[in-house]
Amino acid sequence: MNHRTLFRFVGLCAAVAMLLVGCTQKLESTPNAEGPKGVFQVASGHDTSLTEYVIDPPDEILIKAPNIKEIENVKQLVRADGRISLNLLGEVQVAKKTPAQVQKMLQELAAKYYNNPDIKIEVIANSKFYSVVGRGVTTGGKKAYTGNDTLVKALAESGMNENAWPQQVLLVHPGRDGQEPARAVVDFKNITENGVMAQNYVLHEGDIVNVRDSPLSSFNFKFTQVLGPVSGASSVRAATGR
Repeated sequence: MNHRTLFRFVGLCAAVAMLLVGCTQKLESTPNAEGPKGVFQVASGHDTSLTEYVIDPPDEILIKAPNIKEIENVKQLVRADGRISLNLLGEVQVAKKTPAQVQKMLQELAAKYYNNPDIKIEVIANSKFYSVVGRGVTTGGKKAYTGNDTLVKALAESGMNENAWPQQVLLVHPGRDGQEPARAVVDFKNITENGVMAQNYVLHEGDIVNVRDSPLSSFNFKFTQVLGPVSGASSVRAATGR
C-alpha cells in the first residue's frame, strides 16, 4: 500500500468514525406536546377536529338539495371575495364560516321559496394544509387539511418505505401567535403492531409529520455521500493511470 493509498484509507476511516458518532439520535417530545394539557390531543373513535373547519378561498362547496333542482349537485368555488353565486339564492358570503353555519344559512335562504328545504353541503378543502416530509415517506408533500385528519390517517395515505424509523415519527406544530412550537415523538410501530392508539393525535392546520430516517438508513446515506467522491476519484485515476 503506497502512501497516497494509505492516506486515503485513513481519511475514509476517519470519515466513517465521524458518521458513526453523528448517527441519528433519538429525540424526545417537548414538554408542551403531549398529555391532558398538551398541544396534541388523542383522536376519538371517529376522526374529530379540535376546532370546526372554517371555509376560506379557494375551497369548493358541493350542494346536495334533492328537492331544489336549481342548486342540486351544484359545485361552487369560493371566490377571493369569500362568496359563491347560486341560482335562486343569489350571492352568498361563505368565507370565515363553518360548514354547519353555511348549511343553515342556505336553508334559511331557500325557505323563502320552499317549505322545510333539505340542504346538505360538502366542502372540498383547498385552502388549508398540513405536510408529510422525510425520506422515509412514500408520497409526502402538502396534504389538504379537512378538519378531520389524524396521524394514522395521514401516514396511512402517505405510506412508509425502508428508510423510515417508525418508532421516531415526529409530529410538529409550528409556533404561532406567541405560542411555543411543540413536538411529539410518536411510536408508530406501537400503533400499527399493537393497536395502541394513545398517540393517534388529531392534526392541526399547518402541522408537519416528519418520518425520520432509521439509524441504518441515515448511516448508509451519509456513508454514500462520503464514499462517493472517493470512489469517483479512484475511478478517474484508474482510467487515466495517474
